[in-house]
Amino acid sequence: MEKNDKKDLNVKDDSKTYYAEGMSLGICFGVAWGIIIGVLVDNIGICICFGISIGMCLGMGIGSLIKKDDSNDK
Repeated sequence: MEKNDKKDLNVKDDSKTYYAEGMSLGICFGVAWGIIIGVLVDNIGICICFGISIGMCLGMGIGSLIKKDDSNDK
C-alpha cells in the first residue's frame, strides 16, 4: 500500500463553520426544553432524550449555515 492510499487523519477541514458551538448550544437548549416539557407531561427521561437529540440536530444545522470570519486571524 502506498502513502497516497492511506487517509491522513491530521488533515484539517477547510470549511470554517460553527458546528461545535451550534451543537453544544443545541444540547443545552434541548436539555432545558426537555426538562420543561417532561415536567408538563410527567415523563422527564424521554423528553430530555428527545430534547438533546432535536437540539443537537438543530444546532448542527444552524452552525453549518454560519461561516466563520477569518479576517481576525491575519
